[in-house]
Amino acid sequence: MKLLKRGNGWNIKCLCTGDGNGGGGCGSTLLIERGDIYLTHRYDFTGDHEYFYTFKCLVCGVETDIEETSVPNIIRRELLDEYKEKKRRENEALVLARRNN
Repeated sequence: MKLLKRGNGWNIKCLCTGDGNGGGGCGSTLLIERGDIYLTHRYDFTGDHEYFYTFKCLVCGVETDIEETSVPNIIRRELLDEYKEKKRRENEALVLARRNN
């Protein structure tokens, strides 16, 4: 097997709209890469936990959610694993802080 041309990794063109975050986007077209996306979440009225794949516009700072189906499964899994690990560390720190008080 020969490498003909190394790819730059996954990316997607997105419009800054503020979708999922109250609107107010500036309309800029951005090339979003893996490192630009982070997980946001909320609990709906039934108590279900919903996750969203979000980027922050470098022009206006407004957050926009990307359609879940536009993000490859591997990236969605990575983001969810990172989020869960972050929450686990935060909970551990909280428990330690309570013990020390």
